[in-house]
Amino acid sequence: MNLIGKTPINPVLFYTGKISGYFTWIILLLALLNIPVIAECSIPALKYIAYVSLLTGLLLTILSLVNLGQSTRLGLPQEETALKINGVYRLSRNPMYLGFDLLTLSAMLYTLNPGVISLGIYSMVIYHFIILGEEKFLEQRFGNIYIDYRQKIRRYL
Repeated sequence: MNLIGKTPINPVLFYTGKISGYFTWIILLLALLNIPVIAECSIPALKYIAYVSLLTGLLLTILSLVNLGQSTRLGLPQEETALKINGVYRLSRNPMYLGFDLLTLSAMLYTLNPGVISLGIYSMVIYHFIILGEEKFLEQRFGNIYIDYRQKIRRYL
């Protein structure tokens, strides 16, 4: 099994988008561990929303990883895989990316830092383009099975 597949969009955009998102998560993790690299938001309601977003994002990401199992890739798989439409994938076609977006949103709200917000928005936009590329791939690989699934299940929620 090859964990790194083909990028569905320009590789520079693909990897910079992912790294930007990971950076926001690291900043959030450091803040939560009381290792302040960037000041925290002082608005209690936003911090509460950030916590809810964090927990929901973690849950969706973990459930997605469990559902995908050995089909999990960074990019598109080059070997044959099965279309996953059960579990959390009955609620969203992209629960892992939705989880990633919620984790990123959590970092943005928790810090309210312009740099973190900029990186987070960039990451979320790139993830959307990755999803669009993956959808084309899935339609080509699985044909009508994916088209039927796409018509029944929303892209995000």
